[in-house]
Amino acid sequence: MYQSDKQNIKIDALTRWADFVSRDFDNERIQYQRITILTLNWMKITDLEKNNDQLIYKQILETNEIDENCTLLREAIARDEAQCKDIKLKNCQVQNEILYKDSQLWVSFNELLQMNLIREIHDQSLIDHSEILRTVKIIKRNYYWSFRRKTIDWYIQNCYVCQRSKTSRNKSNDLLQSLFISEQWWQNIVMNFIINLFDSYDYNAILTVICRLLKERHYISCITDDEDITVKKTAEMLLQWVY
Repeated sequence: MYQSDKQNIKIDALTRWADFVSRDFDNERIQYQRITILTLNWMKITDLEKNNDQLIYKQILETNEIDENCTLLREAIARDEAQCKDIKLKNCQVQNEILYKDSQLWVSFNELLQMNLIREIHDQSLIDHSEILRTVKIIKRNYYWSFRRKTIDWYIQNCYVCQRSKTSRNKSNDLLQSLFISEQWWQNIVMNFIINLFDSYDYNAILTVICRLLKERHYISCITDDEDITVKKTAEMLLQWVY
């Protein structure tokens, strides 16, 4: 049933207009309505941590300035050379002793520094473990190093979070092919060296040889030094103790 605005009090109360708020201060809701939950006594003022992006950028600048390879590239650019160490110096510039390529900061040949840079960009909350193409696009805006795409691919393909949370888009694998069944004894064998054992009668390793048909096994004492373990001596042990 339709009622005018003044008569439709219940609907106006839902909008929390001040004219329709209950003035009964004995009401429990009214008592706690004006309590300030967050007070100065409950607040703790601390210094914010430095931005990791700025720290990594500073590390890249410092490494760029003192790295030997970057120094060689800067010297080659000063001599107007076209190439240095299989690296084409086209579109490379030096500004304030810092090496750039196409206005992108040159990241030195430091694998740990490159991994930290990719981790900071790929794992941050705004991107939230983005795909390879997006991560490459973001890094290409400001940074450059040789084999950049290959490094980024390797990192994201081995990212623990991406492996667990994202569906693999690779082509499905075919069914596994079972190993053939041997027709004779000791036709198909499995070998394994057990190494790093304590010396016993001048031996420090054991060669295990197992027949896949009979599951019969031989344990052969041997020595696993750099000069003693060769394909020839392994074959001699098989002929002596197995065949």
